[in-house]
Amino acid sequence: MMIAIPNLASLRLNLDDLLFHIDEENLRVRAEQLRTRMTVYLPLVLSQVALQFLLVVLFWEHAPHHWLLAWLAVFYALHTVEIVKWALHRKRLNTLQECRDWNIHFSVISLAAGALWGTAAVAFFPDDIGYQSLLICIMLGLVAGAVTMNPVHPPAMYGYFFGIMIPLMGRVAFENDTIHWILVLMLGIFAVVVLLSGRGLNRTFLLTLQQGFENLSLLQQLTAQKQQTEEARSQLERANAILQGNEHRLEQMVQERTALLRQRTEEMVAIKDTTILALTSLAGTRDNETGNHILRTQRYVRNLAIHLRDHPRFRDFLTSENIEMLYKIAPLHDIGKVGIPDHILHKPGKLTPEEFEIMKTHTTLGGNAISGAENLTNVRNSPFLIAARQIAIGHHEKWDGSGYPFALREEHIPLPARLMALADVYDAMTCRRVYKSPIAHDEVADVIIDGKGKHFDPDVVDAFIAAMDEFQEIAAQYRDREVSAAIAQAAV
Repeated sequence: MMIAIPNLASLRLNLDDLLFHIDEENLRVRAEQLRTRMTVYLPLVLSQVALQFLLVVLFWEHAPHHWLLAWLAVFYALHTVEIVKWALHRKRLNTLQECRDWNIHFSVISLAAGALWGTAAVAFFPDDIGYQSLLICIMLGLVAGAVTMNPVHPPAMYGYFFGIMIPLMGRVAFENDTIHWILVLMLGIFAVVVLLSGRGLNRTFLLTLQQGFENLSLLQQLTAQKQQTEEARSQLERANAILQGNEHRLEQMVQERTALLRQRTEEMVAIKDTTILALTSLAGTRDNETGNHILRTQRYVRNLAIHLRDHPRFRDFLTSENIEMLYKIAPLHDIGKVGIPDHILHKPGKLTPEEFEIMKTHTTLGGNAISGAENLTNVRNSPFLIAARQIAIGHHEKWDGSGYPFALREEHIPLPARLMALADVYDAMTCRRVYKSPIAHDEVADVIIDGKGKHFDPDVVDAFIAAMDEFQEIAAQYRDREVSAAIAQAAV
């Protein structure tokens, strides 16, 4: 039996997140986490003020009045300190020391607040089982609300959580009877579930934040590279215009500018990880006649998958998660078109055999681009990238083996590519292109049904037949309008 050994880098990252380690490398992300915490800070404090007052009212007849008032006074004093510091220093989150100070403040205050609620759970624990249940429900609501509403600062979240749960579970266990031990077990299960949920929310927020910064950095690099390349091209054109009539000098200048352009190209290759990540956007903006093609094919693929998910052949793969994954990666099917020359890609008429052979290479170009991204990002066996590569390479394969680029047959064609093949054909036939008029839905449906067992997987065609009305609705809802509008919607 194989035992999985945790990755040390992953464990170190998780520990850094738990301790909220802040240094110069992660300052940008940590500052944004603290700013997010700051935006909800005042509403959280004010809600606590109201809840504490209500707790005192609820338990006025079940606990000594002077205890309740003392507890409330301590809590309100703590909140006064919080609000004053928030009002005076909430915009100071720019330097490393300022972020560390707020981290300590949030951690200590949250632990203190949790401990005060935990004290209430112990000191005001009533004899009446009904009020015991009410007190437990209040504490669980506080814990669940804190974890779900504010997972961006783990030390504060965990400090508040344990400050409440440990005293509460201890006080319930102190009753030492069967019912209360069952309650302790239930509280323990609840604690584990809430902790896991909070950890998941924190990781999701952190990954989203990091991806946003990375995307911004990539955009800046690409923009700078584009400006450099355009400047080099502009210089070359000016040199060509100036040096006409002087053949020797013209040749020399062309060589110099060509060398400069080659250098720029080599620099772009050196940052090919950013280029690979931009290919999807570039494919959509270059093939500007397809309009809402991306939006429609996404929905066609998802629609077919939904109709096939209970089929014995497909139910193991077409889970809800994988259907959503197929929906997200469908736009990558034509990513390879960034490598097709413009005079072929935008040709208004029928392609020559030679041009069509070049056009067919967009499948392998797309697969290679995704493989390159996989290698550069050190991601191995990612279902997302595997399926994306299958769609990019195989969406022009045919069930009878007459497709391209590898003439695969039947089950040798990956399922994502089989779904994409039908969706792509339907959209291409029903939409207007510069070289053809749109074909009516019924005629396209006849063509697809006629291709059952030849062009398409028979079961995929059956799913299409069951979903024809939905295909028509999608085609109508996302019919081509302004190309720019369609691309903007696809980006969203």
